[in-house]
Amino acid sequence: MRKFLLLFIMAAFVFAGCGRKGPPQPIAENAPPAIVSIEHLIAGNSLKLDIKMSGGSGGIGYQIDRAEMDPYCKCPGIWRRHYEVLPNPKNFDKSSISQLINLRGGDIEYLFRVRAVDALGRFSEWSKPIRARAEIFRE
Repeated sequence: MRKFLLLFIMAAFVFAGCGRKGPPQPIAENAPPAIVSIEHLIAGNSLKLDIKMSGGSGGIGYQIDRAEMDPYCKCPGIWRRHYEVLPNPKNFDKSSISQLINLRGGDIEYLFRVRAVDALGRFSEWSKPIRARAEIFRE
């Protein structure tokens, strides 16, 4: 009886494990990526974004999503990926990145949002939406 009980306890320890399933993950030494500030400038049919990011491990990149404003309900449509820069160790020391976005002409109003991503796959929070519309010069 004691041998059976001892075998049962040993089998329970062997099969129980630590409870973690999946491949091991590297330990992140740095803080997760974050967007410190975003400045934008609209000139004609261009939107210039100056993005300052911090944190991240093994390089930092960013994602820009875009949605069109519905002219009837004045609400954003579906967010779609507009531009993406993958995490790159060369971007790790850059404190500020500029991105130029071409706005299509017409009376379409866009919303843009930005988030940072690092090489470990950690994301920052989305930035506040940035409203942009191409400026049409009329005489």
